[in-house]
This record gives sequence, C-alpha cells and structure tokens, in this order.
Amino acid sequence: MPLSNEDSLRLNVLLAQKVRAIRIDEGKLIVYALTQKGEAKIQLNPTVRNDKYVKEVKDFLSTKALGAPGGFPMFISRWNRMGDLRNSSLDKLLLLGEEEAVTAVVNNKTITADIAKSAWWALQSAENARSMLANKAVVQSDIGTELAYFLIEFLPFEEDPLSMLISTRLVLQAGLISDDEVEKLWKKAKSKNTLYVGFLDIRPDELPETQAAHRSYSEVNEKLASLTAENNPYALMLNKMLSSVGQTFLKTAETAFKRPPNYDIVGALIESIRQYAFVSQAEAGQTQQQHELSLNHQGEPQTDINQISELVNDIYYSENNVCGSDELKAVQNVVPELSSQLQAILFLSRTSQTVLAPTIANSTAVGSLMRKKLKPVFAPILMNLRVLQA
Repeated sequence: MPLSNEDSLRLNVLLAQKVRAIRIDEGKLIVYALTQKGEAKIQLNPTVRNDKYVKEVKDFLSTKALGAPGGFPMFISRWNRMGDLRNSSLDKLLLLGEEEAVTAVVNNKTITADIAKSAWWALQSAENARSMLANKAVVQSDIGTELAYFLIEFLPFEEDPLSMLISTRLVLQAGLISDDEVEKLWKKAKSKNTLYVGFLDIRPDELPETQAAHRSYSEVNEKLASLTAENNPYALMLNKMLSSVGQTFLKTAETAFKRPPNYDIVGALIESIRQYAFVSQAEAGQTQQQHELSLNHQGEPQTDINQISELVNDIYYSENNVCGSDELKAVQNVVPELSSQLQAILFLSRTSQTVLAPTIANSTAVGSLMRKKLKPVFAPILMNLRVLQA
C-alpha cells in the first residue's frame, strides 16, 4: 500500500533539503527531521493500519537513503556480503528512522563528532552515550561534554552496577566535566561504592580527599634516592605507594571493598589495584603481558589466593637471579625494615580477578551474601593494602 499523496509529497520536499537525521514517533505518527535549519516534523496521515503504514514510511526512507527498501535489516544483509560497516556512509543510516541503525552508528569506531551529534538527536540513551564516549574524536568535541553530563544525571536511575562503573570511567576522562562535577561524583561514591572503582581506574593519581604521605615517606625517599635515580622499579613503586598519592589510592581501594554489589565490580576493583601495583619492567626486562603470564610458576594467572602468598615468599627470598631479583635485592639492602611493604607490593601486583573463579563457579550470590563468601579472598588483599598505609 503506497503512502498517501500528501505524505509522499511532504516527505519528498523534506528530503530535498540537507537532512542530517530522522526519527519516528510511531505512537503519535510523527516524522521528525534534523535539518541545517533546525528541527522539522511531519504529521502522518495513514491509509492503512498504523504499524503497516509506519513500515511503508521506513521503506520510503530506505529507498531514498540507501537506494532500496527494507531499511536497516536489508542494509546489514548487504553489509555482510559486501564488506565492513566502517567503509559505508554512516550518515545515511541516520535517515532510516530505525533505532537499530542509530545503535550501529554510535558503536562504529569511525564515527565523527558531527555524526555523533546527529545520532544523539535521533536517539538519546545511556547506552548510546557510553558507546560514543568510547571514541576519542567524540570525547574531544562539544558533544562529548553533553554526553558526559547526561550520564551523570542518569546515574541515580542506573540499576546495573557494571553500567554504572563504565559510565563513571567514561565521564572521568580528561576534559569532559568540571572539577566541581568531579567532586560531586566523588561524594556520590560514599553511598555507591562502585563509583570509587571508576576513580581508581581513570584518575588513580588524582583522587579527591587526599591522604597524608606515610610517616616514613621522607626518610625512605632519601634512602632510596640513588636507586630511584637509576630508575630501579621497586624503589620507584615503593616511593609511590608511600607518597600522598599512593596513600590516597590505597585508602580509596580499601574503602571500595566495603560494599561491592557483585562479582563484576569486585573483579574490576582487584584489577585496578593490580594495575596500580604493577612494577614496570621488574621481571628482568619483561613486558607487562609477559609478567602477567608469570603470575605463578605454571605460567597461568593464579586462582588460589593463598598460593600467591607462597609465591611472593619464594620471590622475595630467592637467591637466584630470577624475577628481577637484583633490583629487588638492591631495595631490600637499603630499606630492610620495609620487608613487609615490599612483599605487599609483590602480592597486590600478582593478585588478579582470577582469584574469584572458584567462588563464582559455585555461587551466583550478590550483595552481602557474595561478600560473605568472598571473605577469604578479601582478607589477604585488605591486609596488604593496610600494610602499605600509615
């Protein structure tokens, strides 16, 4: 069934302009268009059942934009046969009035700031905002700030902790939100611990509410001066952990362990700590990837947290020239009184989210029940975080 003469004429006139995006209110039967002159709209006059008529409208738009009816599903079929979506003209997908097409656009790695603005006008959602803020070109544009503030305003309504964490990571990217908004977000973390993990991930050395340096920091800094001048990785990490910046990170990480809501957030928190405590090039010139593969003697990430303590003990007291022992022993000789702190760094840098695997395999618990089951995992991590604090 063709469109009514009136709708066909009005849509043709509309599309003769430079249209950047189209959306359809299927309930009210209104076609909205974003043009260079602003927003335009057309009230549809259906000649058949509403849902069938909307399909006719979408076929009409698809024919104009893509050269064939069928809309986004047909386009995806052709894309699968012909090549990568990145090689296609993304702006044409925004003329289909299809939510799926908008989603495809916002998830595309080659999206530009201008297309992002049009896509945001077409379909505003937290998921779309997160998708676009994963793109550097969008982050560095005006629309990036708008998307970030949208996510902040949406946080109280976000039910999924992992989505909340991802939103926090994204809005904390440099240049997106003001210092005042950062402070407000930090205050929200007091009631939503998940937000702390986002801060630990993105701004580990720029956390609000800074802690004082460790009481031994000045003395240790002076003792290790020659080793830090030589870029001894253990000396550098020990200094960092005892500094105000390090103490703030450690305190925040400890606080984040109080009420993590589910395994996703616990895993992310453990990984934040591991990344922070990683001793750069400590393992005899290894890359971080090589280091991660040597987390235990079998070359696989460890799932038993108790065995990590045993591994750390082996490394710390090793007499062989393995695991960067020359650099480690140099620090041991200068500050033997900090044996516990050095072992804590070794422990935290080798504790990955894989230690959750045995518990996850046997439980789908969340909240307080999950935290109770994970006490044997939390206890040694928290102990080592506290060993490093004043």
